[in-house]
Amino acid sequence: MATLLNAGFPLAKALKFIKKQEKIPQLSDALGQVDEDVRAGATLSEALTRHPGYFNALYVNMVRAGETGGILDQMVERLADMREADEELAAKIKGAMTYPALMMLAMLGSILILFVFVIPKFAVMFEDMGQALPTPTLIMLGIGDVLQQGWWLIVGTLVGLYVGVHTYGQTPNGRLTLDRIQLKTPLIGDFVSKVAMARLCRIMGTLLDSGVPLLTTFEAGKGVAGNAVISDAITGSLNAIREGGRIGPTFAATGAFPELVTEMITLGEESGRVGTMMLKVAAIYERQTDETVKTLTSILEPVMILVMGGVVGMVVVAMLMPIFEMNLIGG
Repeated sequence: MATLLNAGFPLAKALKFIKKQEKIPQLSDALGQVDEDVRAGATLSEALTRHPGYFNALYVNMVRAGETGGILDQMVERLADMREADEELAAKIKGAMTYPALMMLAMLGSILILFVFVIPKFAVMFEDMGQALPTPTLIMLGIGDVLQQGWWLIVGTLVGLYVGVHTYGQTPNGRLTLDRIQLKTPLIGDFVSKVAMARLCRIMGTLLDSGVPLLTTFEAGKGVAGNAVISDAITGSLNAIREGGRIGPTFAATGAFPELVTEMITLGEESGRVGTMMLKVAAIYERQTDETVKTLTSILEPVMILVMGGVVGMVVVAMLMPIFEMNLIGG
């Protein structure tokens, strides 16, 4: 839409064109209704509010600011740039984590094959030998028996655990607790915080730079943080800011925001450029996120190879020990 509006297309014509290009039937229908509402005299922001499932408060507020300032085309372009940056960040994270995830699955699959199919064959052979087995061998055979005989219990426990945690995470207290644990987990917590700060500062900075009122920006920020701890911190800051409190110190008091964020926002308040400063913070955290993704990927790969090699090595040694002992006795 930004391209069409910048090219001078009327809003109604741009909406009609986008509706035709949209591949998702439900979204295409929503765009058709937006087009009809606009042709009937509604503003674009008013039309979008009738479809919250597709156009959230962030979209509506930015469009409304563009309509108020007479710069709808620029605002839609900013919205498109922001969405593109958000999707690019998500794609980088997903792409970087795909390979380690596949390696993890391959590692688990290989270990299961060893314990379920290979070790039982050794168990039969050792029974025929009729000699006392070393402790490491007995441990490996025991693990193999558990996986063979009690796999259904293991799978059921894992599924039950997942369902329980997922259900608990759907409750407000549950989500807050799980997100707090996530933020405190070594390595993962720092990464999650950086991703949340990059996204939050990008969106809030864009809104403020676009002329969206401060309190409206904070309301929108609550819904895009992606972490209940940070969302709660924003909610708690709203009352203090409504009463005239400064953003930087208020954020710092919550303990949910890194010092870089609070200090940069404080500098922005002093210079009257909070939005610009938040965009700078977003750029910093986006770069740090890229670096963290690369670092985690480079660390995870050799670690998983070492773990897999270690497990396979222990299994091989445990299975060969009785054979070596038998040879020694025979010698």
